[in-house]
Amino acid sequence: MPRRHAAFPALASLIVSLGLATAYSHAAPLGYVEPRASRDIATSPWGIQAGSDERLDLLDRAGGIGVKWTRLLLNWNRIESQKGRYDFRDAEAMIEASLRAGVQPFLCVTGGNKLYSEAIPNPDPNWRLIYGVKPAPPILDETATRAWLAFVEAALEKFGDRVSHWEIWNEPNHYAYWGAKPNASDYGRLVRVTSEVIRQRLPSARIIAGSLAGIDAKFIAGFLAEDTARLVDIVSFHNYANLPEARIALADETWAALNAHKPGLELWQGECGYGSASSTKDFRGTSPWGEIAQAKWLLRQAFIDTFYMRASLSNYFKLFDGGDRSARQARPELRPVDRILGFPAEPTGRRVRGVGVNEKCLLSNPDLQPKPGYYAYRNLCAVIDGRYAPIPVAERPTVSVRTEGQFRGIAHDDAYPSVPLTAAYRRADGAVIVAYWLPWQPQEYTPRPATVDLTVRGRHYAEPVLINLLDGSVHAVSSRHSGTDTVFTGVPLLDFPLVLAERSSITLGSAPSAPIDEAVPRL
Repeated sequence: MPRRHAAFPALASLIVSLGLATAYSHAAPLGYVEPRASRDIATSPWGIQAGSDERLDLLDRAGGIGVKWTRLLLNWNRIESQKGRYDFRDAEAMIEASLRAGVQPFLCVTGGNKLYSEAIPNPDPNWRLIYGVKPAPPILDETATRAWLAFVEAALEKFGDRVSHWEIWNEPNHYAYWGAKPNASDYGRLVRVTSEVIRQRLPSARIIAGSLAGIDAKFIAGFLAEDTARLVDIVSFHNYANLPEARIALADETWAALNAHKPGLELWQGECGYGSASSTKDFRGTSPWGEIAQAKWLLRQAFIDTFYMRASLSNYFKLFDGGDRSARQARPELRPVDRILGFPAEPTGRRVRGVGVNEKCLLSNPDLQPKPGYYAYRNLCAVIDGRYAPIPVAERPTVSVRTEGQFRGIAHDDAYPSVPLTAAYRRADGAVIVAYWLPWQPQEYTPRPATVDLTVRGRHYAEPVLINLLDGSVHAVSSRHSGTDTVFTGVPLLDFPLVLAERSSITLGSAPSAPIDEAVPRL
């Protein structure tokens, strides 16, 4: 659980006495970011997958963060458990709860159905052990395809008046979710026939394809080549990674594949997350783990998605999931070295267990207490909404390192991940918000920031402020004008995004927007 403290002044005194204070530690914040509920936000690029169908209150909790999107799965195998009979009751309740909370759902129709398709098990026994075995996709059989399209039509009839965005399948390039060896052409044919039904029934629908496990430009090109590009509006991807910044290297080839088939396609990031503990089920990542490290990862991926990947949606996975913390994953016969080191986790940090608790969630299990990532995401949603658009990446603010703090060597290093990154967004009225950070592996404790000079080109700030998105504190910050630019000198640099903005663009409250946590750096 987080290390929360009721008395901030005592904590501040301790930090100063230990010699850990920065130049910004002595001044009290001007105030704190005032949270905004989803109902009070018109548009936004931020979303979250809420979780269990049995917990409708989760959608209210999502609305309290301020996200505007949530991804809901319509699993064919669950909804049609008897041939020709569809049970949409759980989906109906989730959609209504979402809309009441001011959060727009996008529906993913997915999953093979054992009534129509046999399983094609993955030949890897460890893979089967951790992921299980699912029915084959319906496109491999004509009878299954007809049944699938009937299911999609029933879903459109049920929800087409309330849901405008429809996603086709979940992770078709992943054996465990496709239900067979992945094949881009097969998936493209499924997208085509499904999209044609959606277009017939709901001409105004926004159709989402891809929903890829990772970012795979070759797979995108493969399924778009199956006469699907004309029918699709958005291509989505999922990306779980130790460092969110790793996906930047794949942006250009991804957009080249999209533009080669249909200029004007949107890109969405539909699912990603990072665990707050090593014992998480599903994607695991690599150390260090911790609730503050998770919150830092979340903030970084949000800016990577919307700025560097040029995605118009960034969706976190997820808010809450059930699970038994005492559950233990069955293991195959281990090699001698595995008996020493434990089950062999790959360097990529892929899934090592399919049972237990999903620690990527922002609410703790089982008590649903918010983790620091919940508050960090809430602060981000309050600060940046759909009125802001990313500036061109080539025009991003520049940074030069003055002092290294605890990040040894960055002042003399020009190699990833020791080069500070920036992201900037502009509103129609000219207001510019800048985020900047160091893309090192997120740490749980960072008491000694580096300091940098940061130049925002072509913008004069009247009354700039510095925002700590982890705790929502808003601080005065000095700057000077240099021609048409603004230069911030000696501002702190950490392993998560700090934000520079005009004070007039932020709604300030007097109370902290997150509990005091000793691991949160104080500016």
